[in-house]
Formats: sequence, C-alpha cells, structure tokens
Amino acid sequence: MVEVYAIRLVSEEVFLKQKEHLLSLLPLSCQEIINRFKRVQGAQRSLLGELISRKVLSNKLSIPTNKIIFKKTDIGKPFITVRNNHFNLSHSGDWVVFAFAKKEVGIDIEKIKKINYRIAERFFSTEEFLSLNEKSGKEKQEYFFDLWTMKESYLKLIGTGLTRSLDSFTIFHKNNRYNLKESSSNSIEPIYIRQYNIDENYKLSVCSYIDSFVEEVEIFTLNNLTTL
Repeated sequence: MVEVYAIRLVSEEVFLKQKEHLLSLLPLSCQEIINRFKRVQGAQRSLLGELISRKVLSNKLSIPTNKIIFKKTDIGKPFITVRNNHFNLSHSGDWVVFAFAKKEVGIDIEKIKKINYRIAERFFSTEEFLSLNEKSGKEKQEYFFDLWTMKESYLKLIGTGLTRSLDSFTIFHKNNRYNLKESSSNSIEPIYIRQYNIDENYKLSVCSYIDSFVEEVEIFTLNNLTTL
C-alpha cells in the first residue's frame, strides 16, 4: 500500500514562535542546515519536511525519530538502509507532502500558476504536447500541471530526478487511468500513477510499482508533528 501524508505551512508569525521548539526535535546536523536558510518560508518547508519524514518513519519502523539516519544517492535522493521501506518528499507553495511504500515511490506537488506553454513544447513528448493543445483555458492549465507532476513523480520514483529528460517517456490516459510509456524499447516494471486533490490550487501526483494506494491523503498539523 502506498501511503500519502501532507502538512500545510503555518503563518510566518506562528512558525517563528515555534521554530526553536521544532528545531529541538531534530538532530543537530539538521538544525544547522535549516538555520542556514535566509528565507523563513524555505526554512519552514525544510523543517516540516524533516519532521513529517521522521514522524511517519518512526511510526512505521518503531525507531526513535532521532535515531533515523538518512542517506542520499549520488544525485541526492534520500533513503534509509532499512530494507523494503521507501519514501519520497516534495513541496511547493504552502504544502509539504510525503509518500511511503514497501517499494520505491515518487511524489510531486506543484502550485497551479500562469504558464508559458513553450515549456511544454520543450519538455513534453510529442503525444503529450498534442494532447495538451487539444485543451484550452483553465482545463489546459490544469492538465499541464497534471502531466508535469506525474512526470516528475516518475523520475523521482526511478531515482534520476531531472537528470533525465522529461520527453523521454509519455504519460497518456487509457481505460480511465493514467499510464506511462517509455520512448525506448526497454521493457520496464509496470508503473502505477495516482493523483490526489488536497487543494484546488495545487496538483499532487504519486508514482509507484505498487497498484495499491490509500484513498485519501492524511493531513498532519503542527501539533501532530510536535508529538514525536
């Protein structure tokens, strides 16, 4: 089962009042990194990302939060050495989201905003670009971010991030679900995609090798995360 969690950023005033306490819940190495952020919003995203990751993993693995050690792949994807326990993190605007599964998983959230569709021509596959141009107005804008988050979540699933071209594979809709097709002839393990609606101004997509997803995102509050 792929599980999905989220937390919304609090106001700058509330965050600054609780920042020291929240930092105290993290290892010193994490505190030092977060304290280097010059912008409050960036610090809060990083801090909440650490807290939500440790909260979920601690519950799943019965390991104290301060004993969880994150490592990174060569391109910077975090992981833990406990086998068959995988996670991924994303943030945009006011949201931080987290996915957990027994196989590799990728998650991406993006705030919907005005977009120059030349980006799609440059980064999307031909099929995706043609499909996008069949739409207009708000529908087109939302579909752009549907595709973008699904494509990013796939690259995060396979661990390449944007080191791999976004137009090297295609997301398409068939049989009432989104599917993925590689441009190369290489066969791949079946990929499953799920989208969630946590905010009408955002798009959230999760990509997994497991065809089993929670029905709803579990929304955390700051109080949830302070009971580590």
